[in-house]
Amino acid sequence: MTARLALGALAVLLVGCGTVEGAALPGEIDVRSLDVGSYTTAPADIDAGRKPTDGPILEGLRMAGVVVFPHEIDPALTYNWGTDVLDTPRRTSEVSAISNVNLPVLERHRMIVGFDIAEGSQAFDKAKPAIETDARITRIVLLRFPGAATAKEAARELEATDFGVSPDNQPVAIPGYPAAHAHWRPGIKTIGATFAHGEIVVSMFLQHPSPDIDALAKRVAAVLDAQIPLLDGFTPTAPDQIAELPRDPDDLLRRTLIPGPANQQIAISSREFAPWPGRASLHFRPAEPAELGAAWDRGGVDGVAHSYSTTLFRFRDEAAATDFGSTWQDTLSAAAHPVAAPEDVPQARCAERRAGSAPALTRCYVSYRRYGAFVSGAEPAGVRQQAAAQYALLANSQS
Repeated sequence: MTARLALGALAVLLVGCGTVEGAALPGEIDVRSLDVGSYTTAPADIDAGRKPTDGPILEGLRMAGVVVFPHEIDPALTYNWGTDVLDTPRRTSEVSAISNVNLPVLERHRMIVGFDIAEGSQAFDKAKPAIETDARITRIVLLRFPGAATAKEAARELEATDFGVSPDNQPVAIPGYPAAHAHWRPGIKTIGATFAHGEIVVSMFLQHPSPDIDALAKRVAAVLDAQIPLLDGFTPTAPDQIAELPRDPDDLLRRTLIPGPANQQIAISSREFAPWPGRASLHFRPAEPAELGAAWDRGGVDGVAHSYSTTLFRFRDEAAATDFGSTWQDTLSAAAHPVAAPEDVPQARCAERRAGSAPALTRCYVSYRRYGAFVSGAEPAGVRQQAAAQYALLANSQS
C-alpha cells in the first residue's frame, strides 16, 4: 500500500509472549488466547496525555481536511512530494512555497499553524533540483492566523518579502482573483502566490514544464477555484479554544496499537501519533494500485488514526473493512509476497516487501467489525504479535 502521507519511523518491536485482557463475545474468538508479546491490548486513556503542543497540531489536522489535493485539479500530479502539519513559523519558513526570508512575517502576525501538501508529475528526487526537471508541481500551504485582518496583511507582506528577493521579479495578475498577490521571474518556469480568505492565507508555489506565465497564472486560479469552497465549509477554532481541541475526535486513537503501556502520556505528532478526521483521512488513501484505491472509496473510510507503526481505518461497515484487506493481498506488487499471518486471528493477512538494498518490511492487515489496521516492522514474528494485539485491542475497545 502506498499512502499519500509520508509516515514517520517504525516503532521498536517488542518480543515475548503475553496475555490479553477482555473476554469473547458470542461468535467471536477469545482474544485472551492470542500471542501478543508485550503489547498492550487495553484501550489507552488518550486525554491523559495532553501536551501544550497538541492544540495547534490538532487544528492543523482539521485544516488537512479542507486543503485541496493538487491531483484533484491536475490529474498529471500523481506523485506525493510532501504532506505535513507545519506547527511552528520556523518550520513553515523552510517549505518551498514560503520564502525562507519570511520567518519574521510569520512571527510578527502570530501564525498559529499551517498545513502543507505538494504533488508533482514526476517522482521526487532529492538529488536533483526540481527546477532542472520538466515536472509539473503544485504546492499549497494553508496558513492560519488569529483574525481575517491579520491574514489579509500577512498575505500582502509574505508576497512583498518574497518579491523583494530578486530585482528581476515581476507582479502577475491572477485571472478572476484581483486580491491575489503573485509574482514570477521572466524566463523562469515557476510562480509564487498568496491569497487571504478569512483567517487563512493560501500560499502557492507552482512549476510548469516551460516558462509560460499565462499557463502558470491560470493554474493558480484553478487552485483557488477549488480551494475556496473547501475553506468556506471550515470553521476555524477560536484561538483561546485551540488548547482544548479533542485529541481523539473520532474515538479512533484509543483503539490504535501503541508501543508500551496503555497509561503512557504521548504528545500529538502528525507523523507519529495523530487522528486524521473526516476528509483528512484521504491523505492516507492508496494512490496505487488503482484497485486498492477503489476498495478504499467503496469502503467509505471516514477517519484514520496513526500510531507509530500502526494505521487504523474506520470503514462504512464490516464487509468494507474485510474487502479492503482482501484487495490489498490480491494486488501486492511484484516486490512483495504473502507470508504467515498470526495464528487464530480471523482473516489476518501479512506480506513481506523488499525494496533494493533496504531491509525487508513485513506488513499485516487485520480487521474487526468496521475497523481495519495495518501494522508493520522489520521482524516478522514481532509484526505478527502486533497484528494479534491490534485485533485484541479492537475487540476490547467496543463500547
